[in-house]
Amino acid sequence: MITRDDIRELANFRSPEGCAVTFYYQPSTPLNKSHREEIIQVKDMIRSALREAEKNGKNGSTRGDLERIASMIDPLHGNGKAKAIFACSKEGFWREFDIPAQLLQSRIGVSQRFRLKPLAAVLDGEQRACIVLADRTKARAFELVNDDIREKLDFVNELTRRGKSDGWSGYDAGHAERKQMNEALQHFKTIADYIEHYFERETQARLVIGCRDDVWSEIEPELQAQGRQHLIGRFRIDPKLATPEQVKQMAREQLLEHSANMKQALIREVIGEAHRNGRGAIGLRRVLRSLELGEALTLLMGSSFSAPGVKCYNCGHMDLHDSPTCAVCGKENTQLEDIGDAIVGHAIRTGVELVYIPDDEEFDRIGRIAALLRFRADQNTPAKAAS
Repeated sequence: MITRDDIRELANFRSPEGCAVTFYYQPSTPLNKSHREEIIQVKDMIRSALREAEKNGKNGSTRGDLERIASMIDPLHGNGKAKAIFACSKEGFWREFDIPAQLLQSRIGVSQRFRLKPLAAVLDGEQRACIVLADRTKARAFELVNDDIREKLDFVNELTRRGKSDGWSGYDAGHAERKQMNEALQHFKTIADYIEHYFERETQARLVIGCRDDVWSEIEPELQAQGRQHLIGRFRIDPKLATPEQVKQMAREQLLEHSANMKQALIREVIGEAHRNGRGAIGLRRVLRSLELGEALTLLMGSSFSAPGVKCYNCGHMDLHDSPTCAVCGKENTQLEDIGDAIVGHAIRTGVELVYIPDDEEFDRIGRIAALLRFRADQNTPAKAAS
């Protein structure tokens, strides 16, 4: 499975000779039992890329990479798994990853940098969570990473047993009840400590808690800073009886709901900021400018975003205009069929958070691309600061 560190490595790679090969394989629904049409289409795509590479004088290492990829197609087809391959044998680079089968289509390209736009969906679909189940006597902790769930902790809080008699005028009964309450409180504090230590290591994960409604009012006050920051939801469950599959399903529902709500709120925030001339940029032209000026904090890209453009690999300038030379440094521009690949790569290299927006009517109306900004360069002037 591809990780964020892997994607950063890919984003930082550059082939000055333009020999970086990117291949995405998306299994399709077969039209017949032999699945041959899938193999034929992908191999035609590879042959077309090979002809284009030879036409551009890249018939050395690029040919070897493309032929190696072509030899892998037969084993790939029919297994229902998606694959991503990034290769540049001239630089001794070859990486291949199994990825979720959620790409729009298979594709291949040869350029100076790897084409990373399809990985925006993979990053967005990544699910990592700490799931804690608790009641007054039981605690279980699970770690969810995409489709894999593992139980990391299981312990029982042995509450003090009450005796046969409640003592003189029920005194012992009250004393035992207070002792049990204190023991339960300590139990919840121990759970909160575990959560705190977990998120000191796993800063990108989310927290989901499963418990009965009557117990939540005792758990919530004990959560510390990290727990409160990463908590995205809770669900009803009996910690003693829950199976890992039940826990996974209910936690994923919470994660998906949180993600959808977060994206809607982010879209509204960006549009509102842009309309009042604040920390919002909408539309391709304004987003490109914000990336170049270092203004962008979070990049929002729609699943259907696609636009032609140019990029200068000398200074990194990206533009909408189909110009043979760079408007900034005057060097030769490279024509891009989809500038989205260059935008995603730039965002990953510069640490801009990337948010993938599925089909959304409101977001489509603003061009399917936007950015929440750290600051506005045109407002960061001495006169503005003084005011």
